[in-house]
Amino acid sequence: MNYSEYDEVINGEKTYKEIAKLLKEDKAVGIGWTDEIYTHFDIIFKLGLSNKSGIFQRGIKQDYLFVSIIDYTSYGFRADTIKDVGYIQEKLRMNNETGEKLAELINGIIKEMNGEN
Repeated sequence: MNYSEYDEVINGEKTYKEIAKLLKEDKAVGIGWTDEIYTHFDIIFKLGLSNKSGIFQRGIKQDYLFVSIIDYTSYGFRADTIKDVGYIQEKLRMNNETGEKLAELINGIIKEMNGEN
């Protein structure tokens, strides 16, 4: 993973590769992440659900990439293509520079999972 001087995970190729690798191994991944501006989030990633019962709102499917920001928000994204920054910001309710950095993180992971890097 890529780390800041304060030992927080930051965006970068090592981060995207390691998270994508672990997700492909069917592991949940938790990171203490910073946008390198002022924000720190504890984020959990999980690719797919072992079990899903009932119909989820918003069309979320069992095989999506689930992103949960502890004490804040979560959403499930299709993991087959990168997403528009505005779409990720809208779904995570974060329309600012931090939302842009989160979109960069999520898209970097999706690219790695699909062999686009």
